[in-house]
Amino acid sequence: MVGAVLIGKAFHRLLPEDHLSADTKETVKLAMGLLATMSALLLGLLVASAKSSYDNARNQVIEMAAKVAFLDRVLTGYGPEAGDVRNLLREAIEETAHRMQPLKANTGSKLAPNTQAGNAIYVAIQRLAPN
Repeated sequence: MVGAVLIGKAFHRLLPEDHLSADTKETVKLAMGLLATMSALLLGLLVASAKSSYDNARNQVIEMAAKVAFLDRVLTGYGPEAGDVRNLLREAIEETAHRMQPLKANTGSKLAPNTQAGNAIYVAIQRLAPN
């Protein structure tokens, strides 16, 4: 910042008088205002984009939680024989939650689905017979 002031003072001495007129100063102020406005607009769009992305992810998590709760409720209707499937579902959800939001802050989250757990639950549900 101090360097910019010193450079500005050096240029002040080197510039001709017509570059230091009131009109020139007004033009510079206008350009600075335009630059500040564009920067504020860009930052606003950046924040809006991040919030939109966060809201989409949040809504997907809420929707998935509702679907899992519904599946668990449906599996309860199958009776005690669905206990193993419900345990598989619970373990898969817990493992997915730990992958998405790790307990340690320095480890990255893994968003790729665990297809093996999903397939195991699907096969176990296929084997159930309704009462």
